[in-house]
Amino acid sequence: MFQDYAIGKYTTVPGHRNGSVSATAKDQSIKLSADETIYSEGEYALAIYQVETGAVRIYRLTANGHRHILSFCGKGEWFGLENGKVRTDFAEAICETRVRPFPTNQVAVVPIDLLHIALTNLAKAQCKQLIISEQSALKRLAAFVQEMADSHPEDSEFDMMMSRSDIADYLGLTVETVARSFTKLREKRIIRLAGKSQRIVRLLDRDALVALTT
Repeated sequence: MFQDYAIGKYTTVPGHRNGSVSATAKDQSIKLSADETIYSEGEYALAIYQVETGAVRIYRLTANGHRHILSFCGKGEWFGLENGKVRTDFAEAICETRVRPFPTNQVAVVPIDLLHIALTNLAKAQCKQLIISEQSALKRLAAFVQEMADSHPEDSEFDMMMSRSDIADYLGLTVETVARSFTKLREKRIIRLAGKSQRIVRLLDRDALVALTT
């Protein structure tokens, strides 16, 4: 996995197994294809990452192989910070994505605030707990769409990037239930969906969306 190559000095990232790496001091970001693995459970946690473009899914697998998505990380967000030395989850690019690794060994200088990252991740986890505590599938989806909209405060239209399957595994629903809930939001004229995969969301009534989550 390409995280193995992030343990060198911050000025050099030689490359990784799957994606392509720029080896210059000015640009050490790593370009990933859709569904490309960044790291896997059980690997040593050698680096943390910041998303520059695209999006990343963080997930775990249950004993029976079911995928449980813990969080999504978009542009500017951080992931990969572990409590111990070994990875407890998986990280994959959702779409074409570019991330920047920051080695966490003692030699490297990491120009970031780890406490801020930890607190931000905790807040995201608490937000998800509130979402999945909703009994109604429609309320869960409405809360998720609101969460995505809040990350684009200046835009009435945004690309969710993740698939219906991703959303289902995040909300603890089936793909069919997610699809029906999107249809209900459209019928209520709260959102409009566009694009080949219907991933582009246009907010038509933000107040109505918020009302659904209360």
